[in-house]
Amino acid sequence: MLENKRNTIAITEKLAFGMLLASVGGLMDVYSYVVRGKVFATGQTGNFVLVAANLANKNYVGMLHPFVPILSFWVAIFAAWHIFYLIAKEKQLLWKRTILAISIIILFITGLIPISYPDLISDSLVAFAAALQYCAFRKFGTSENFATIFCSGNMRSCADNYYKGLIRKDKGALKKAFSYSCILISYFSGAAIGAIETTFFHEKTIWTGALVLTIALILSFVLNESSSKNKTLATEL
Repeated sequence: MLENKRNTIAITEKLAFGMLLASVGGLMDVYSYVVRGKVFATGQTGNFVLVAANLANKNYVGMLHPFVPILSFWVAIFAAWHIFYLIAKEKQLLWKRTILAISIIILFITGLIPISYPDLISDSLVAFAAALQYCAFRKFGTSENFATIFCSGNMRSCADNYYKGLIRKDKGALKKAFSYSCILISYFSGAAIGAIETTFFHEKTIWTGALVLTIALILSFVLNESSSKNKTLATEL
């Protein structure tokens, strides 16, 4: 039973799964910037700077737009752990599936909000979904730490491993560097696709992210079932 549990958890930590999630992270970021008021609703560093800048200039109303997504991000982290302990009962796979399902619903609702509505509503929803994803999905492959919603940390890890691989001749590090490159390319691709789609679909662009997360959710069931069948077959043989 314990071995099977580890197998099912590993499904959501595979590199391909992380690439799917990273592509959504890139799409969410470009969506909030291009369509919803030029803020970054996934990583909150830029919003912290905007809050500080507006505070320094005594633009207290201007502080509101970047501050609300920050608050939403915090609330989402609390919500994610509440789901883990009280709803999923500390079952990793159930937790991650629940996070994906909630994120899909949030992104779908975001796409229904007209552009004429205040941007901070949609940005807060995107920030909430991004924080849920950031909290639940932290590792890929051989338990390498990564982030699906921004790329600074991934870039550092990628560069670290390229140095170790190319200069120090560490083949294992070179393999890790390639994996991080795949994550970064996925993030970039999601952002690029999202930027193109905003020209045609405007606020509905975020539904592409919801679709990709739906695919990821379905794969978590399909791959889990396949893994369980293979384990049963191996046991019988």
